[in-house]
Amino acid sequence: MSRQAVITLCIGELSYSSITIPVIRDYSCKIGADFYSITQSSVPQNKPHHPKLDKFQIHEFLDHYDRILFLDSDMVIHPHCPNLFELVDPDHLGVVCETSPYFNRDQVFQEACQYYGIPYPGHANHWFNSGMMVISQAHRPLFAWPEKVTSFAARNLDGSLAPPRFRWWDMPLLNCERLRLNIEIQDLGYRYNYLQSLSGLDNKPFSPKNSFIFHGCGEDKSMLYRMIETWYGRAFPDHAINTPKRLIAPCIQAF
Repeated sequence: MSRQAVITLCIGELSYSSITIPVIRDYSCKIGADFYSITQSSVPQNKPHHPKLDKFQIHEFLDHYDRILFLDSDMVIHPHCPNLFELVDPDHLGVVCETSPYFNRDQVFQEACQYYGIPYPGHANHWFNSGMMVISQAHRPLFAWPEKVTSFAARNLDGSLAPPRFRWWDMPLLNCERLRLNIEIQDLGYRYNYLQSLSGLDNKPFSPKNSFIFHGCGEDKSMLYRMIETWYGRAFPDHAINTPKRLIAPCIQAF
């Protein structure tokens, strides 16, 4: 058993996971980490429920692991992606911040700080996307189940409101809790969490094909398939299918 784990969240019928999970699993083996896919919810019955909140199961995994790389299941990893555990200082939370000129998170950050009782820092320069996080033992309190939790209206890149069906649960909470706990972050830059929405910008930071981790967030998952084909040369990475299964903890199910 390794002291490091790669964990993803895959609750419900997610058709794209048939191509993304093998790639994530393959990466975990390359870097010598155990692999887990959270497929069952453990949100307390008396609490608001959304599948995104099940990433707080990370709290339990940190009973057994020194470091964890969490990845949303709608991510594709470049075959030459470096070992993120080696890039991030264990004292820091490794993330990718959504900052100007590409993102405006000021309003939602202010709303979240007000709800969670955290002083707003005056800017959203350190607002991070919670789809990719490099986590250490020191960050375990960040994933303790909160006393209260609610959702916030999702925002487009420019800060305008997304359609009402889109809500953010975990991301506002984690950003506020990071402030409360005074956790230092290490911003890895967009190469390590290239959000699909960036690809449509005229002033995009760079082409998504030049990233190491592509994040197909949003309803349209078609770019996940295109990135697989671009990086692996075929629609499905056959070499990843036969990756050995990793050790399985009682609370999860590995693929």
